[in-house]
Amino acid sequence: MQIALLALLYYLFGELSFAISHENSIVTVVIFTAEGFALTSILLFGRKMWLGVFLGQLLLAISCMDPLVGLSIAIINSLEALLAFTFFNYFKLDKNLSTTKDIFGLIALIIFILQPFSALLGNLVLYTFSILDTAEFGKSFFSWWFGNLMGQILITPTLLLLYAHIEKTKFSEYLVIGLFFAFISYLFQIIIPIQNVSLLLSVTLPLIIYISSTRGIQYATFSVVIITAVTLYLTHINLGVFTTSNEVENLINLNFYFLSQMLLLLIIGTLFEERKQREKELKQLIEQEVEKNKEHTLMMLQQSRLAQMGQVINMIAHQWRQPLNNLLLINEVLVYKYGKNKITQKEIDKFQYDSTLQIKQMSGTIDDFRDFFQPRREKEHFLLNDIIEHLIEIVEPIFTSSEILLSFKEEKELYTDGYPNELAQALLNILYNAKDAFIENPKEDKYINIQLKEVDKKIVLTISDNAGGIPTDIIDDIFNPYFSTKKTLNGTGLGLYMSKMIIEKHMNGRLFALNNKKGATFTIELYSEGKSSSTPPYKLLKKFL
Repeated sequence: MQIALLALLYYLFGELSFAISHENSIVTVVIFTAEGFALTSILLFGRKMWLGVFLGQLLLAISCMDPLVGLSIAIINSLEALLAFTFFNYFKLDKNLSTTKDIFGLIALIIFILQPFSALLGNLVLYTFSILDTAEFGKSFFSWWFGNLMGQILITPTLLLLYAHIEKTKFSEYLVIGLFFAFISYLFQIIIPIQNVSLLLSVTLPLIIYISSTRGIQYATFSVVIITAVTLYLTHINLGVFTTSNEVENLINLNFYFLSQMLLLLIIGTLFEERKQREKELKQLIEQEVEKNKEHTLMMLQQSRLAQMGQVINMIAHQWRQPLNNLLLINEVLVYKYGKNKITQKEIDKFQYDSTLQIKQMSGTIDDFRDFFQPRREKEHFLLNDIIEHLIEIVEPIFTSSEILLSFKEEKELYTDGYPNELAQALLNILYNAKDAFIENPKEDKYINIQLKEVDKKIVLTISDNAGGIPTDIIDDIFNPYFSTKKTLNGTGLGLYMSKMIIEKHMNGRLFALNNKKGATFTIELYSEGKSSSTPPYKLLKKFL
């Protein structure tokens, strides 16, 4: 029954995809949704589903081409399905798509393995049977690759997430959300038409992200599919904003509109889901510790880290801005050349190389943040200068956007023993405390100066600002738990307390605050144990990268 149902769905949605294609030919740039159903079924139900892919593609192919050609195409698509199952399990990806690793893994598998495989072999078959000539090979390869890619990226995550949350599914909510986004699409494309694709995206994307954060990512991906279906239908009947006289411009805008919504949703939505899962796990852990009458330090630490997660997501967004712009440019250039029929294998290879580079950079950013803020259980001998420089690299875009000048002055390289990542979190709390002080006390020329030096065989690290200082009547209380001066920012009162705990209990140092002439100065005193005889692991990693 599963195999027969897949074959039927593959055939019907394949015919539907070709019916709304903008040109009548065997290979077109069309969102081929049948491939999405094929990939989903093979990941959910195993290798046996290759037969459903084979039968569905065979029925679809023989209706418009020679039976031998159709048989060859069906075999290739069946092999693609088996290839997907093999690689998905080899890289140990979770079909529930619960982490960013699963999302990036699935997208990379589709873009760089599955579709290049089927597009290359499929076009070779067409070329062998003289259906395709040499001059059209590049354009046909891109059309096959891109159409199948769009179908799988739009359909597969949606179905996998729906299946993963099937027990909690409320179909009435899907109906309401579907009708709402269908209306939104009709409203802003027909009744109040928005002609600029970026402006249209700025209307729909925040709504989709909101649905993801409040109801769940499975509802949000369903919303994107509804928007896609309505937009394709309107475009097919020559209505809506994607029906200008310039066909190439329509193609670029339409594809960018669909693809950017789904990719951004999958990335941001998965971060939300991970955060919710971590909050759930942390809540369970806190409850267990409270029941065992443990110290409340752990609870305050978890609350502090949850507060930092919002800061980390904000910093990731700043780091991703440039790669996302680069990906948009790479996509527009390629689609433009496609419209001019200038696609060559060299262009395809360049697109693959450039886009892979940007995706790896974005993935590396996530790993960088995760590794940098991951607590360590064992003490390390590390170079303090490196920790400060790396922290500044991470937070500088945030401070620059707030027009705060962040500077670092060092006299020499200083080593100490302790927990480098916990120290980085303590410094981050102090820096953000200074940043928030500028919100409470606005200045024209805002600065935060970090100075590292050695005094009497002690490491002295100072963080000074010109935000007006700390009121003298509360300066002795700022390190107390749940004490906050951020009246307008809803502060938790845990940041400085946790920083003091880290410095004094974990690093065997000292942290205190004083007012200077223009603001506040936080001073950290640590003990220097002398330089290590070998290069620390952190330094080796930095040199390697």
